[in-house]
Amino acid sequence: MKRLLYVFFYQCMLLPLTAQDIPLPNDFRQHNLTQFNSSLLNPVFSLDRNNPHSVSLWSRWQWQTIDGDPTTVFLSYTGSFGEKSAFSVSFLQNNTGTFLNTGGVLNYAHRFDFDDNIKLAVGLNILGFQQELADNRFLNDNELDLPQLDNSNEFLFSFNPGISLSINKFSVGLAIEDALNFSLTEGVRDAERNFVGMLSNDFPIFLFEGVDNAFIRPIAYVKTISNADAQYGLNALLSTSKFWVQGGYNNFYGPSAGAGITFLKNLSVGGLFEFPVDSDLSEETSTFEVLLSYHFGRTDKRKKVVGFDVVQEPEVAIDSKEPEVAIESIDPEVIVGSEASEVTGDSEAPQVAVETDKPDDIIEQKKLTNKPIKKRKERRRDRLARLQREKDSLQRMRNEAIQDSLNQVKLAAEQKRKQDSILQAKEAALLAEQKRQDSITALQQQEVTLLPNEKYQEVTNADGLEPGFYLIANVFGTKRYYESFMANMRAKGLNPKSFYRKVNRYNYVYLGKYNTMDEARRARDSKLNGKYPDKTWIFRVRRK
Repeated sequence: MKRLLYVFFYQCMLLPLTAQDIPLPNDFRQHNLTQFNSSLLNPVFSLDRNNPHSVSLWSRWQWQTIDGDPTTVFLSYTGSFGEKSAFSVSFLQNNTGTFLNTGGVLNYAHRFDFDDNIKLAVGLNILGFQQELADNRFLNDNELDLPQLDNSNEFLFSFNPGISLSINKFSVGLAIEDALNFSLTEGVRDAERNFVGMLSNDFPIFLFEGVDNAFIRPIAYVKTISNADAQYGLNALLSTSKFWVQGGYNNFYGPSAGAGITFLKNLSVGGLFEFPVDSDLSEETSTFEVLLSYHFGRTDKRKKVVGFDVVQEPEVAIDSKEPEVAIESIDPEVIVGSEASEVTGDSEAPQVAVETDKPDDIIEQKKLTNKPIKKRKERRRDRLARLQREKDSLQRMRNEAIQDSLNQVKLAAEQKRKQDSILQAKEAALLAEQKRQDSITALQQQEVTLLPNEKYQEVTNADGLEPGFYLIANVFGTKRYYESFMANMRAKGLNPKSFYRKVNRYNYVYLGKYNTMDEARRARDSKLNGKYPDKTWIFRVRRK
């Protein structure tokens, strides 16, 4: 009699399961996670879809049944190690209607960047949880053989790896649930593996002023489930800085629609409804999900990145003074009168004395003592005049020689000055070119460490663009919106510029080009010195 009562009570406990035409698949029903907590779908999504340095809560009430309601609660904190690594620590509770699995999830993901915007990301989720009966109000009888109770009351570990390959905005990913499964009591167990393959692509769009980082992400996925039919579905997400809207279809669970809003840039609240349309689920009510997320913003003090200090180019001064030339070939003793004073700088240069009394003149004067005094004075004047002419002629010759020497010295000095100026100009040009090349090389070698939630893109040789950091105001795929935005910016007194990328057929509107990431960040954080209040992001061009 006692055994019959046990059987009756267990059958009552399992009645909600038998009331369903088909049982729930062996998964966490996380196929709608597109905006937050997506690392439960694929561990690599903690890099870009979990919003690092945030706490997010996701809860799902399956079909809203009153008794034995299958639910999932996932509370996760996500952080980052630089721009290429992310981690999360989570609490997970999953009620399948039969079992209640309660435990935690450790997640880690890392990205490898290659040329031409190719990125490879790998990640791992380690789940540890206690598995027990969802309703343990009834005692267990060891003589009863119920397969649903074989794995109850034990602690299990599960390793779920994932990988994703991205080319520009397109990505393809694969995740494996229960790749390795073992318990503390039994060791390694036969794992019932689930494989999830996904394809997605992000399409940036412009909606209206005040809404930034808008994009549409279509997602297609296929999920193989052990001991159940494969699931496939489509999801579409419209995400912005202020709200998001999503919709999808799953061949087992049916269509879904959800939306959310972000308050004060940090707090996000959203919900989703899913409607069963399959004939096997016609008696089930709708499913609903709730999402809460709080973003902490910048929480880590990043160290200064080596290589960001740009050395200022020293100014090259060209000396325009004429070189001093020492005149050593001119003998001051051959310069007469004031000319000697002019060349040597001596204001008291000795004057040349003209001798008028010679021995012959004295003898002649004695012989002519009887001649008239008038004739002697005339001869004396003639002699003085002759001597003066000779002196003047000698002075002219000396002056001409001095002038010729000065002209030659000045000509040589002028030629030397011109040659030196040309040489200095060439050296300055070579130095400036070398500095420019060094600056370009230093610019190419700079490594950028992204801040949390910082939008940044880096490409190599983008359609001939000069290397540097471009402060992007907006991106357009439609010519009409692009021309309207440019006209609106000019009307506000700004001077926007743009470039066109053939790889994605978008026009990028930028407000300035900078040599370093720090300069671009200062322009972005200062709102371009208060001239542009809306959000901007940084686009970097590197040369191979």
